Amino acid sequence: MSFTPAHLLQQLVQLPAARRYWVAYSGGSDSHVLLHSIATLREQLAVPFHAIHVNHGLQSQANEWGAHCQQVCDGLSIPLELARVDAVHAPGESPEEAAREARYRVFADILQDDDMLLMAHHQDDQAETLMLQMLRGAGVKGLAAMPDITRLGRGWLTRPLLGFTRSILCHYARQQGLIWIDDPSNNDTRFDRNFMRHEVMPLLHQRWPATANTLSRVAGHMAESASLLRQLAEQDFAQHRLAGKRLVVSSLLTLDVARQRNLLRHWLSDVCKLSTPDRKHLNRIVHEVLPADENANPVVSWRGGEVRRYRGELYALQPESKPADTLQTILWDAKQALNLHNRILIPHLVKGQGVNRQLMQQGTLSVRFRQGGEKCRPVGRAHRHSLKKLFQEWGVPPWQRESVPLLCVGDDIVQVVGYCICEPYQTNPQQEGLVITLESAQA
Repeated sequence: MSFTPAHLLQQLVQLPAARRYWVAYSGGSDSHVLLHSIATLREQLAVPFHAIHVNHGLQSQANEWGAHCQQVCDGLSIPLELARVDAVHAPGESPEEAAREARYRVFADILQDDDMLLMAHHQDDQAETLMLQMLRGAGVKGLAAMPDITRLGRGWLTRPLLGFTRSILCHYARQQGLIWIDDPSNNDTRFDRNFMRHEVMPLLHQRWPATANTLSRVAGHMAESASLLRQLAEQDFAQHRLAGKRLVVSSLLTLDVARQRNLLRHWLSDVCKLSTPDRKHLNRIVHEVLPADENANPVVSWRGGEVRRYRGELYALQPESKPADTLQTILWDAKQALNLHNRILIPHLVKGQGVNRQLMQQGTLSVRFRQGGEKCRPVGRAHRHSLKKLFQEWGVPPWQRESVPLLCVGDDIVQVVGYCICEPYQTNPQQEGLVITLESAQA
């Protein structure tokens, strides 16, 4: 078997129509083969081509490699985007993973609607990925290894060379007289992938020459299984959720444990966009949170997410430290928006609605947060009630209560923002009132 640009064209025409192609170009042999072969397809595809090179800053020759990539792209008349990232890994974090995440953030940011990013991963890469995932104890989704096409940012990521081995692509590179970079870190077997590539895979190939092809086929089987499990999870999610993203615990408990775990993975990663918990934390959700007593408020947290239960509903959250502004009193004139951590208080002048502006001007206006013991009298109520009881009545989960803004005049609560206006601060139909809304700063 050999590789020609015609093989690449055959792959690309089967993909969604692209407005523009980007080639992830490291300067190595595989990405150079991809770049060179797509350059020969310029007339057949009639789509603009660009290349992107990410400088991780981890090697002393990194700037020279960028210059090499620029020279190659100039020779092929392909515009090159040079991006520099900080890929230094945190304590306890894999250097490979840190570099990968930094690289993919660049890719996701640069893709516009209907852009297609081409990556030069091949059959041997796929086999190595499958082996590493097996040794990490990955599930079906992990064992599917690298998909041939997936969404990334606003565009697509595709790997059109997965059907070809490293040796086949190297043969094309030599045949075309291509010049590429050999990153010396690729030979450092302290890194897991390099150890797999240089120590483990050669042994497997000696015994089973078709190892790469066979393992790639296994990854394909796992991808099909992962797709079926996702379809099942989507059906279960539609049946066992409330409006929005919360799950109904009593409904979830009608599923067997395997389907519970499958639904929870889908809910957390695909619906709520949180990092997927490992099996230990997933089992804690299943065995501790789901069957917990109705009055309990259990929580399971992991790096990048947490699950809480309240009144028979399951909440998925991004863990956040308590904002500093919830511990202080903030003076506010209510004439312009007020930033509160990752939220914004916005005042609106509306006739006959909201808070009575004249009464608000009788004292110092401030924004506070619940510290305990507060009371107020919501409009229409005959008596004052503790804020704690009101939050329980309104079904506000306990972890959200301390972040609900309280609009105050002196020591009086004027409005529990998002929930009620307090007596005697309701405006009358003939007056111009102030309606206060709370919006996300990311909106």
